[in-house]
Amino acid sequence: MPELLTDAERHELFPVTREWAYLDNARRGSISAPAAAAAVRYIEGLRDGGVTAWPEWQRVWDETNAAFGKFIGADTDEFQFLVNATESFARVTLGIDWQPGDHAVVAERDYPGVVRAMLDLRRRGVEITLVPDRPDYSRPVEDLLNAITDKTRLVAASWVDFRTGWKLDVKALAQGCRERGVFSFVDGVQAVGALPVDMHDVGADFATFAIRKYLCGLDTLGALYVRRASLSALTPHTQGLFSVANPFDFETLEQRYADGAKRFALGTPSMVQVYSLQAALELQARYPVFERVTEIAEDARQLAREDGFHVLADAWSETNRSQIVVLKREGKLADETLQERLNGAKVAASARQGILRIAPHWYNSANDLQRLFEVLR
Repeated sequence: MPELLTDAERHELFPVTREWAYLDNARRGSISAPAAAAAVRYIEGLRDGGVTAWPEWQRVWDETNAAFGKFIGADTDEFQFLVNATESFARVTLGIDWQPGDHAVVAERDYPGVVRAMLDLRRRGVEITLVPDRPDYSRPVEDLLNAITDKTRLVAASWVDFRTGWKLDVKALAQGCRERGVFSFVDGVQAVGALPVDMHDVGADFATFAIRKYLCGLDTLGALYVRRASLSALTPHTQGLFSVANPFDFETLEQRYADGAKRFALGTPSMVQVYSLQAALELQARYPVFERVTEIAEDARQLAREDGFHVLADAWSETNRSQIVVLKREGKLADETLQERLNGAKVAASARQGILRIAPHWYNSANDLQRLFEVLR
């Protein structure tokens, strides 16, 4: 596939590319110029008109909800925008009616925001099984499913692992859990915006998403997805203004819950982030993003192989390879100054304990990869 953007277009749409070979999207996506401009438009409207801009806010809220629902393959009553993915997952862990002796399963080296929330359930008498990764850093679905017991109520897993780039077969996970009468949760933070997401097809009971990574939006906006058939399994841990059916009926304090996942809302939504998300979704819709992400990730793996680096994903099936490319830090990559050298060359990638994580996106070019490997050689 040829480059999707000319250098001039890349620099205009993603100003970070004017100086940086930005390959750290798994840590933080680079906000696009349209998404930034949309956020400024909201702030200026608030500055100039205050609450008189409410009709526009409502329009943007409704349009963005519809667009995001389409983007993740869900109906608008099956998800709710919240502050971030971790807060969204708390609606799941706090919402299930746990009983002492219940059991839950999570991968031992999954994202700490997921694992810690699961471990916290121990204070409710829930037993937690931490499933280790295999020696080749893989995390097969069957390992998670095999940890299920007759007391298990929830299995939690990341769609794409932040540390290794392992892409889980989340549809198989959801199906296996359903066959065993167990709820399934998917952390889609490292998936949404980088690969196609269709929650109706996946079939998971619960999922969370964030806007700040591969959707290249602002911080402090996440989303909780609750499969309609699984809604009754979760009880909101508290109520707020927007968690009820008629939030602006201030005289009727006790009301029924809002429909669907909207009942998990509490206070005023983060509109500046919603403006940013609307623009980010519109930008992604203009380009074959997912095909480009797959291609440039494979290009990165191929360059790494040619230079003799250990690519973790080479030990896995192609179906388990994601857009996150991870190299084992051995040989040249073991240099303790690696992160400093990358930063000095204006190459954004994450040199972490034992690994180098390369996380390209659709706006990256072949030149970005060449700059990276010039530093690594």
